[in-house]
Amino acid sequence: MQQLLAKLTAAFNRCVNYPVIAPTLVSIIIVLVVYSTAAQEALVLIPGDLWSQIWRIFGAHLVHINLLHALYNMLVLWLLVFLFKDLFSNRLLFNVILLSGLFATLVPVYLANDYHFVGFSGVLHGILAYAALRTLATDKTKGLVLLAALALKLGYDFVTAGQSVGWLGGAHVAYLCHVGGALGGAIAVPTLAKTSRQLLQRR
Repeated sequence: MQQLLAKLTAAFNRCVNYPVIAPTLVSIIIVLVVYSTAAQEALVLIPGDLWSQIWRIFGAHLVHINLLHALYNMLVLWLLVFLFKDLFSNRLLFNVILLSGLFATLVPVYLANDYHFVGFSGVLHGILAYAALRTLATDKTKGLVLLAALALKLGYDFVTAGQSVGWLGGAHVAYLCHVGGALGGAIAVPTLAKTSRQLLQRR
């Protein structure tokens, strides 16, 4: 009985420490929202009214143009989690998602008065920015490569920002949303430094 209890406890600790809960919940919510017009209307931003319904600041990133858009972003989310699983716990990943989502909304709204964007890609840029900067502290070469890849991606988004994307139903890439998400991920590094140290100590 004690051995079974020990195994169950160890399994629970792995689930808590390794980032599987946060991306699972995000993926489930994204899929549910894709099939619910009411949920989409409740989550998208209202132009000129950012702070009265604060959940929309984060909720807009859970709305997607179509199922393909949603599946693409979920695939990238799980790829990032797999590649950088040693950098995250569920709590830490959730906090990085929140900070990235916050700045992915604030930057386009306040720099360009743009309320018309949806999708999780801004948050994904934040997760990558966070992972790249954390990696830079332990592996300079790998960290620089990751930062260069992020910079190239943002540069490509800037160049193609005005072009419509066929598989997104003709929508434009939300360039400033991506920049804001990356900024949020970078800000998360010093902001969540204590949480990341605790994660390393537990492992």
